Amino acid sequence: MSGLRERQKEQRRQVIAEAALALFKTQGFAATTLEQIAVQAGVSAPTVVNYFGGKQEILLALLKQPDEQAMREARANLDDDSDPLEALCEFEGLMTHYQLQAMPASLWRELAPFLFTGELARALEPWNGAVIEETKALLVHFQRNGKIRQSIDIDVAATLFNQYANVAFIRLATEATPDRDAHARHMRSVLSLICHGILELPVTTAPIT
Repeated sequence: MSGLRERQKEQRRQVIAEAALALFKTQGFAATTLEQIAVQAGVSAPTVVNYFGGKQEILLALLKQPDEQAMREARANLDDDSDPLEALCEFEGLMTHYQLQAMPASLWRELAPFLFTGELARALEPWNGAVIEETKALLVHFQRNGKIRQSIDIDVAATLFNQYANVAFIRLATEATPDRDAHARHMRSVLSLICHGILELPVTTAPIT
């Protein structure tokens, strides 16, 4: 019975999330109320609060789903022969693909000014934290395989990846006509710079015998 109840709870949670997304798409995030979400989902407003807490938490759940799917796919494609640059490009590309599918450009344009500062940004910190942790796990995999220097600060590298990917994605998502190919080329250049660095390696000379 407990398994059935858990499935029913998850189904109701999904219904509420889908109802909220439908309203966010048609009338915007700011204009949508918990009461409207409840009516759309066929539940009471206290039920919505009980399952999520508030509107921002519903948005967080909607944003997490595409990234979680990207994480699963990127992790499944990782093996000992993987290349760090290719893996980072794939991970970022999967997140971009699924996030663009999840939210229309109009909603991204509305959310963009609030994603980096303020109350909404604070509510989204767990979302960013999850991406950073996944990136750290990816980088640790390559470090253990000898493909990343042991001296590299994994925390800094993962945070840098997440922060720049966020900025670049918002720029893409709010374009009138998002240019995915140009975005992918740009991100490959940036990630190549992160992976390879900007300092010229010192020239080593063979000892004189």
